[in-house]
Amino acid sequence: METKFNSTKIRTLQILNFLFFLAMVFVNFLANFLPINGKNTGEVSAQYPNLFVPAPLTFAIWSVIYLLLFVFCIYQMTSLFKSKIDPYVGEVVRRINIAFILTCIINICWIVAWHYDFIVVSVILMLLLLSRLIYIDTQIRLLEPHLTNAQNFVVKAPFGLYLGWICIATIANITALLVSYGWRGFGMSEESWTSMMVLVGSLIGIVAILRFNNFYIGLAVIWALSGIIVERKNDSVYYEYIVLSAWAGIIMVAISVFIELFRGTFRKRQPLAHDRV
Repeated sequence: METKFNSTKIRTLQILNFLFFLAMVFVNFLANFLPINGKNTGEVSAQYPNLFVPAPLTFAIWSVIYLLLFVFCIYQMTSLFKSKIDPYVGEVVRRINIAFILTCIINICWIVAWHYDFIVVSVILMLLLLSRLIYIDTQIRLLEPHLTNAQNFVVKAPFGLYLGWICIATIANITALLVSYGWRGFGMSEESWTSMMVLVGSLIGIVAILRFNNFYIGLAVIWALSGIIVERKNDSVYYEYIVLSAWAGIIMVAISVFIELFRGTFRKRQPLAHDRV
């Protein structure tokens, strides 16, 4: 009876994961196609100008994240219509549970809050999204020894890039909130404050890479920092310290990526002790 219940629950989650993913992508499409509240996502960002915002091209990473999440959704549905659920797929779905569904719901709510200028609410939602992604990446780290290289890519790549990007996006969201309140950085210049935030974001990325054994997190952080460099070089004023901080961050994160890749070569696969479904 317990096995049957678990099997039914997993099949339900497989379907809901895919449906909520589609809903999230659809709302994000509407946000810029309609657009929601008459402003696209970039135009809302422009209302809160600050030196931490990367070049517009940087946001193209969302396309990569959503594509990889789509691949994940297809993977976790592979045994949906079979009499027996693949034990490895079942374990992935079981461990992630409703966390992925929650990230989709929070993502949708964030889009609405952001477009309607509920900046405080958007920060709260961003922190909630970050917490759910941390949970998912923790579960993936525990699963890693049991999955093949291909399976690890399907689950680690989307959620690694997602977490890495949201780590930086959370700082950007908080910065936008501070700008909306006219915050002056405790007397620090905007360049000094931004340089410090760039380094903080880099350090968070490094900790996340090594904590979750996921170098994809670092790729997202490097991409975000590169976008900051490009945008600052387009400014009429050259912000040397921000650019130098971003380059320092890229180098440190890149070293962490290589360390994780090196550590990964020593990990051996350990088949699941028993089927859970």
